[in-house]
Amino acid sequence: MKKEMKTVLKYPGSKWSMTSWIINNFPACYEDMTYLEPYFGSGAVFFNKKRSKVETINDIDTNVVNLFKVIREHPDKLASLVEMTPWARDEYKLSYISVDDPIENARRFLVRMWMAIGAKSSDKTGFRNNIKGFNGNLSHWHNRLPQRIMEVTERLQCSNNCIVQIENQPAIRIIERYDRDNVLMYIDPPYLLSTRSKRIYKHEMKDQDHEKLIDVLINHKAFIIISGYDNDMYNDLLRGWSKQYANVLAEGGKSAVEVIWMNYQPTRQVEMKIV
Repeated sequence: MKKEMKTVLKYPGSKWSMTSWIINNFPACYEDMTYLEPYFGSGAVFFNKKRSKVETINDIDTNVVNLFKVIREHPDKLASLVEMTPWARDEYKLSYISVDDPIENARRFLVRMWMAIGAKSSDKTGFRNNIKGFNGNLSHWHNRLPQRIMEVTERLQCSNNCIVQIENQPAIRIIERYDRDNVLMYIDPPYLLSTRSKRIYKHEMKDQDHEKLIDVLINHKAFIIISGYDNDMYNDLLRGWSKQYANVLAEGGKSAVEVIWMNYQPTRQVEMKIV
């Protein structure tokens, strides 16, 4: 049984609590297909799926791409820097200033996302101070994050004739390049703005951006699985696709319905409740 991996990056819209549900709805023998994840974020699904022969992970956010390149190429240095970084307001303030050093920028990006109140990449949300004696992010920062960096490194490196490519492209551009039969794409775009109360992503998508994405996907040759909150736009435009639902806790502890839409019939219908 594959060991469950844990996040190295706090990131909005992450799917760490529902990776098994999503992966269990992948096509049979998906590990024999080329795999593409054009909206990578923190990579919850990628890090918990079986390896595929060719895997491409992509994100438009240069901070995300730089972080995982550094983790792959300089894990010991980054893990050591994280271990030596105090949980401090001054570190949080400094994290918004970019420097001409990829490793230091990766460290600062981790500081920004772990030490902030809420995992938003769109805006400053303030420093997460420890007042009541328990701060899960703080304990993970020193006790677990350096080791997680090393575990992620192994997954990002090429192994047993399996190739992992890291891209920094607009999602639709790379999706169009993978218009082939033996491809599996997991699509996890920013949630529709109408399904949430505020901005949370550095690179948001307007309704017309979602419509353009779906227009590309509906005639695509690949096996496609899309995740997002239940909404009329996707339900209307993806009419005829397979659907699965999960009850989840969204921002502020509010209940929401997460959906995966698939342009294929999964070999087993797996439903899940996450509350």
